[in-house]
Amino acid sequence: MKKIILISMLAVSCSQKQFQSQLNGNPSLNNTNAINGVTSPSTPAPISSYKFEPLAWESKVKGSNTWSTTVYKTIQIEEPQMLGQNVADDIEIFCPKYRTLNDNQRLNFWGQLLAGMSKFESGWNPASYYVETTMGLDPVTGRQVASEGLLQLSYQDQKSYNLSCGFDWSIDVLFSNSDVRKSIFDPLKNLRCGIKILAKQLTRQRAISTTTGVYWAVLKTNGKYTKVPEIAAITKTLSFCK
Repeated sequence: MKKIILISMLAVSCSQKQFQSQLNGNPSLNNTNAINGVTSPSTPAPISSYKFEPLAWESKVKGSNTWSTTVYKTIQIEEPQMLGQNVADDIEIFCPKYRTLNDNQRLNFWGQLLAGMSKFESGWNPASYYVETTMGLDPVTGRQVASEGLLQLSYQDQKSYNLSCGFDWSIDVLFSNSDVRKSIFDPLKNLRCGIKILAKQLTRQRAISTTTGVYWAVLKTNGKYTKVPEIAAITKTLSFCK
């Protein structure tokens, strides 16, 4: 799936102090292996006692509950501003009752949004690989830009967005394009990086779907590859969004 890359982005800063009390009261959030670095936890602990409604991929892909936990932990620990009431002007398109929800429900919503996005980006295939024919060379790989993994990211994204996603081309160059051992195919790393790109878009655009300046073509309003109505239909299956 083609995607549109922003040339310049605003940096998003997070304050651990703002939610340290929440971490102290929830030991399950203190294991940040999948968040801070580049490794994936073997058995992520539940994020809280709140009973999350299952995300769309959980009934379709074995083991994807780990993806869900990674999404929740990444947002709550690294991008908590995404839980704000006014984080996106178009939020009602995807969840009409979002502004009345509590933080756990909002977290559940963002998880479902990402599940919906990845359905149309990769078909929930962590090893999805697509060569972009109109985007030139990736400065990291020296090859034609490719969109890879659950959220169809590229190696250049780490440089373009000033992120540490854990995509290691120096090792991945040894593998074939479809080799599941590639770091960019790690679903937890791919999701975490995508969340941080989305967080930057929300800060800059204050919108999930826009006509310009959106990374994923599936979120480009009225674009050729838009899937906004379909993604909204998925997020609206959450009971608290109806």
